[in-house]
Amino acid sequence: MARQEKEYRRLPGRGFRKRSLLEVSRTLCSLWLGQDHLLNIDSMGGYSEDYKRFYYRDIQALIIRKTTTGRTINLVLASFAALFILAGLPYPVMVWRVFWFFMAGMILTFLLINWARGPTCVCHLRTAVQTEELPSLNRLPTARKALRLLVPRVEAAQGSLAAEEV
Repeated sequence: MARQEKEYRRLPGRGFRKRSLLEVSRTLCSLWLGQDHLLNIDSMGGYSEDYKRFYYRDIQALIIRKTTTGRTINLVLASFAALFILAGLPYPVMVWRVFWFFMAGMILTFLLINWARGPTCVCHLRTAVQTEELPSLNRLPTARKALRLLVPRVEAAQGSLAAEEV
């Protein structure tokens, strides 16, 4: 029996779509590669899903823009960790000092996780009709990995552009 290829392949990355400030449920977004299209799935709390298809022949651009959100989060986390370390220094009682250092350690753990995930970015997919934000590609390494998987499929559907045509 011949091995059958899966219909969809999940692209790396997962992110939340920002709908409004006072949001009751969050919308989790993911991207899937199909045979002739890219599928964007917005899942709202497990009870509703929205699907958008972007055919490879219709994709005009995938725009990735680096943001400073990750750096700002790291700065805030480092500031809180420093405050907790400074708060624990004057206590002669070991219990309070351990508490403040433990809190600083927890915040430093989150800082290291955020730093290890890489810089943040915003990614948009452009067609002739619309420009759609892709929240699942919210980190630069993830977006580059997805781009490496997506570009060959778009070029196969549209053909590649020669350097002198650019």
